[in-house]
Amino acid sequence: MSIVLKILFLPLAVVLMAVVALLAALEDYTDVLEKNWDLSLPSSDGAVYETDSGASFLGDGYRYHVLEYADSGELTEVLVQETRELSSVPAQVTAILDALSVPADQRPDLDDCRCFVVSDPVDNRDKGYLLLNQSGTRLYVVECFL
Repeated sequence: MSIVLKILFLPLAVVLMAVVALLAALEDYTDVLEKNWDLSLPSSDGAVYETDSGASFLGDGYRYHVLEYADSGELTEVLVQETRELSSVPAQVTAILDALSVPADQRPDLDDCRCFVVSDPVDNRDKGYLLLNQSGTRLYVVECFL
């Protein structure tokens, strides 16, 4: 490869990588929830906190996201229609948050939340817990892939 091509290739590669990273950052996590759980949630105003248990060859592990919303009406309606509401928050939610070392200020107030659950139809060990605060402005997404 000539020196001119090498000089042109490096900046082009850097720009391309930056564009790909920017597009990935712009994806709303609700898009991921639609792919993983077939949920048609309205777009959030953004993630205020996120963490996971790290990369895994098989994609198993834990993920946690806190999504912010301006209005609860549509979000609550979708959760009621597309998930199953639980009467209480399972102990597994707290265990996952503990395993991820989520700080107390980023955890949901369990007494202030309605809890919904989705399961993988093929492997019901995979679960997504969606905790919505009473004002409908925060959605806490706790996912477990086994």
